[in-house]
Amino acid sequence: MYLESRRTMPRPEPYNFNRRERRYVATIPIRVQRFLRFGPFVTRGLTLDISVRGMSALVCGAPRAGETVVIELPSRGSPVEMLATVRHSSDAKSGFEFYPLSPLAEQGIQDWMRELKQHEETLFPYLYTAAGKFGCD
Repeated sequence: MYLESRRTMPRPEPYNFNRRERRYVATIPIRVQRFLRFGPFVTRGLTLDISVRGMSALVCGAPRAGETVVIELPSRGSPVEMLATVRHSSDAKSGFEFYPLSPLAEQGIQDWMRELKQHEETLFPYLYTAAGKFGCD
């Protein structure tokens, strides 16, 4: 096979991933209630990451993009329920964007994230001491 010119592939540019809210990696069991033609249908799943504005999760029976669901997150007191829209969905994972949260739901998510941050700090203490020097949180 003859090739007239050999071109090199351009180097991949670093991908800057700017999010409005920090996401925490977590596997929290959840319940997802979908509203289908024949009535409400509840299924289980596991979160992959979570933030105040949304989350991604593995859900049994992937919901359709654009569907509105109720997500129930376990909490110490009573379970926290949040209304969310499915932003993307595949057999591998689904992404959810929360509607404006009630104060109770927001407090429940903040409690989970506080615990996850403490857990991260114990796993990676050197990362957090270095970040403290530069003023990051």
